[in-house]
Amino acid sequence: MTDRAPTGISGLDDILAGGLARGHIFLLEGQPGAGKTTIALQFLLEGAAQGERTLYITLSETSRELDI
Repeated sequence: MTDRAPTGISGLDDILAGGLARGHIFLLEGQPGAGKTTIALQFLLEGAAQGERTLYITLSETSRELDI
């Protein structure tokens, strides 16, 4: 079984059999407002909560838009 990184979204983790497979690259694609940034930030927050190092790079959102 492949080691998985939970996304922090329980329903999505159920569908993904525990999360995203480690060591792979994933692309989220969709229309504006579909939730791509929200999913990416939730994944990073979950990783940080689990003690993982995280990095988020974007060219489309300003720091004000991402301020939580």
